Parts: sequence; C-alpha cells; structure tokens
Amino acid sequence: MPPRKRKGRPVDIETAKALLSETFERAESDHRDGAPVTLPTAIVEATERLFLSETQAYRDALPSCAIARIIDPEIDIRMPATEYGENAFSGRSLAEKVVIPFLRDRSVPTSASPFLSALRGGAKFMKGGEPRIQRDKEGFAALVQIVDYLRELDVDSVKNYLRFLLRRFIVLRESHNITLKRISKPNLEQLSHLIEAMLTVKSGGRIPALLATAMFLTISECHALGWEVEFQGINVADKASGAAGDITIRKDGALILGVEVTERPIDQARVTLTFNQKVSPSGLVDYLFITTARPEEGARAAARRYTSVGHEMNFVPLAGWLVHNLATVGPVCRSLFQANMIELLGAEGVPAEIRVAWNDKMDEAIGVKPAAMI
Repeated sequence: MPPRKRKGRPVDIETAKALLSETFERAESDHRDGAPVTLPTAIVEATERLFLSETQAYRDALPSCAIARIIDPEIDIRMPATEYGENAFSGRSLAEKVVIPFLRDRSVPTSASPFLSALRGGAKFMKGGEPRIQRDKEGFAALVQIVDYLRELDVDSVKNYLRFLLRRFIVLRESHNITLKRISKPNLEQLSHLIEAMLTVKSGGRIPALLATAMFLTISECHALGWEVEFQGINVADKASGAAGDITIRKDGALILGVEVTERPIDQARVTLTFNQKVSPSGLVDYLFITTARPEEGARAAARRYTSVGHEMNFVPLAGWLVHNLATVGPVCRSLFQANMIELLGAEGVPAEIRVAWNDKMDEAIGVKPAAMI
C-alpha cells in the first residue's frame, strides 16, 4: 500500500496564541503612543482597502496568514487549506482556534469564521484563486497583494506588518460600542481588587485620573457637598483650559480644590512649577497631588514651605485613598462609585482598550468574595 501523502504543514496553536498576544500588546502601545508607520505606502493603502470592504472575511483571514508565515516560513500562505499540498496550511484552524477568539475577547469586531463565509469554495490567495462567489473583487485583490508582499519578507519584517495590522484592528474597535460590565452590589474587597488591577494597566495616566474623578463625584453626591467636579482629560494644558489641575473642584462657582493625578515621581522642581503656574495665580489654598509613585523628600519639603504661607499642598497615594474612602461611604455609595466610573469610561474619547481592560478586571473582581469577619 503506497504511503499516505502528507497534507499541509501544521502550525502550533500555543505558539500562535503567544505570538498574537505579544504582538497585540505592542500594537496597543503603538496606537496609544501614535507611533509612526514604516511600511510601504502601497501596502498601507491595500490594508486600508480591506478594512473598507464589505467582505469582512478578507481582513479577518489576514492575521492567520501572517502568523503562519512567521512561525513556519516554509508555508505557502497563498494556500490556506491543507488539501492544497504539502506547503499549505489550515487557515480555518488558525482563525477559529486562535485569531477570532483572541480578537473577540478584546472586543474587536470580527466575523465568526472567515474561511467558511466569503472565502469558502476553494479560494486561494493568488490571482485566479478567487472564491466562486465574491462581492468585492478589488478587496480580494488587495488581500492577494498583501499576501504576496508577506511572502517576500523575512520573519522580523512580517512581525512588523502583523503589528501594524493588529493596530488597524484596534482602530476599528474604537468605532464600536463596548458594553461595560458591572457588579450588581459591589463590596469593598471586589472594588479594592478592581482598583489595584486597573492600576496595573498601561493607559498613559488615563485610568488613575478617571478613578480619582469618579471618587470625587461619589464623595460629593454621597455627602451632598454640591461640588462641581471638572475633569479636563489627559494631556490638556491647564493654562490653556483655565483649569487648576487635572481635576478642578468648585462650589457655587468658587474654586476650592485643584488636583493633579500622576504616575510620575514628584520632585521639588515639579512642586515649585505647580505652585508658580497653578496655585499662586489662582489663589488656591488647597492643592492635592494624588500619586501612584512616592514623592521625593525634596517635593515634600517644598510643599511644606508653601503650606506655611497659606497655600496648602498635600500628597496622597491613589489606591489607598480610593479604598479608604470606599470603606467609609457605605454600600449605596460604593455602587455609585461604580456607576460614576462606568459613565466616565463610556464618554467620548476614552480609548477602547481601557474599556476592555475594565471588563477584564471586572471579571476577576466578580470572583472575589468578602473575607470572613474575624
């Protein structure tokens, strides 16, 4: 009996998952930082053409091709079905076991099974290999153009393209609504876990500022203080906006507290600059640094000098401040804090990756049970 002919080249699923996760994290960082794109203009335009196509399967099939090319350069990524020969691969397996679950878990809109939808019918990613039924010939041509480009690259260059491609999926996610999860009656331990977990997420300072803003809103509502809590957003110049800090608190129009929320270490020069640019010009008598990093002793010494002349400047660690306040406001206001946070996260301009992080950390927090009373 003749030996059975080998069909296709296998791609290790666990290796593919690790590659996709690592590259997606880098793509999120690129998107967050506005990193420059270094790919040929024609390839960038072809990729954009895929994301404009009504045939979603074309773009959804492409990550599997790039992953297969990286893991095994011997694979002919024009052949996304094992029956096409020894150098073919199973695009469907990679898509359904790795790419689609991963992207959906991160709230990226994708088709359920690109290789069984518009790409069914023996499609090959080459000229003349079109699926039997297709609505967008130009879109398929763009897919073929990119596949041919990837076949000529070394592994590191394909990784660079995959990073760019995933960044484009991240941009797509920004245009879709993400339903934010909540706990029906959050307890202190759940919220403490949620806060600590959220503070591990890279956000360019957005998450600490949102958490602090939600707490000030909660304090005002719970204690009927009548505060007007203004959060101006990240990377907005205080001087240009007229704000006293990242968060400005007024009552009956009068400025009562300026707040700076920071992840960076605070030194003496920063305290002096804050006093000269924000505290002194506005006549503030109360300014608060909410930090995730311990301030330097020189910063504390400078703050004490300004406090002695009537402009109090204080420091408080963010996580501890949040938890201590949540411990005292009671169950109703703990739920209110969650509601305030969800409203802030749902506002226009908040990156989708932060909403996804909230949902991920919320899943963890839901499993946290109250500790037994001692």
